[in-house]
Amino acid sequence: MPWLGINLDYKDLQYYGTIGIGTPQQKFKILIDIGSSDLWVPSKDCDITQAACLKHNKYDNTKSHTYVRDRTRFNISYHNEKWQEVKLYGQISIDNIMIGGLLVTSQMFGAVLKFPTQFWDQSQCDGVLGIGYSKSSLLGTRSVFENMIRQGVVSKPIISIYLNQIEVKNVGLCAAGCQAIVDLGFSKIGGPPREIAVLKREIGVVNNTVPCDDDYILNLAPIIFVIGGKTFRLSSEDYILKVTENNCVLGFQDKPTDIINGIEWILGDAFIRRYYTMLDMENNRLGFATAKN
Repeated sequence: MPWLGINLDYKDLQYYGTIGIGTPQQKFKILIDIGSSDLWVPSKDCDITQAACLKHNKYDNTKSHTYVRDRTRFNISYHNEKWQEVKLYGQISIDNIMIGGLLVTSQMFGAVLKFPTQFWDQSQCDGVLGIGYSKSSLLGTRSVFENMIRQGVVSKPIISIYLNQIEVKNVGLCAAGCQAIVDLGFSKIGGPPREIAVLKREIGVVNNTVPCDDDYILNLAPIIFVIGGKTFRLSSEDYILKVTENNCVLGFQDKPTDIINGIEWILGDAFIRRYYTMLDMENNRLGFATAKN
């Protein structure tokens, strides 16, 4: 996937790539999200009274000669990292998408007209590119990756894994096994509140904000994940996120269990940054390897 090699990140909390929409191309910085399936960007008709609309690039269908009109309107809901519901409103558009030199034609996506300011005004990204299964689409559209497959461009990813165990200082969490997903749209690692509390206690962290002191960070215990019988180690330098020189936060966050799907843990950027993740939806496989940097 050539576009996945683009080296863009924001404070180690968001990872994104640049895509082009329309002909000629209109450029957008897109958050790459394994946990969703839709592509959306702000519309030129986005509510300009919202700070989030003013700060980001906007799609202008009148400037693209490959745009196809679609009258379908949408209302969809996302959850932010505080598990608060945020709603997006807009209209479906159809146009060509260029990703890392790869062309996807006649892709349906969301042109957002309104979304909560607090949801997007601080983001470096203009929109979201979900690379999950099309059946998870909130817009009811075929995903960009599925269209890539149908058009002979790339292979599909898979997003679901089974997490065998998590261990810190010889204390095991989810020892009987628990369900997890990999989510590039989530900056931390999420887990059940009770187990996150145990994890914090064992590594000696009380609050989510920690001192940005190298000696302090280096003395925190490593955390071991066991996936498919293989061991994956996160050092304190991996799971302490340095937002600024004086602002460091713990890369773990408690989250509600997804009762419907039984998903207890989310392996977000704090894990993926350490381990190169290869997704193969065609063969329903997920692979990890140690990242070079």
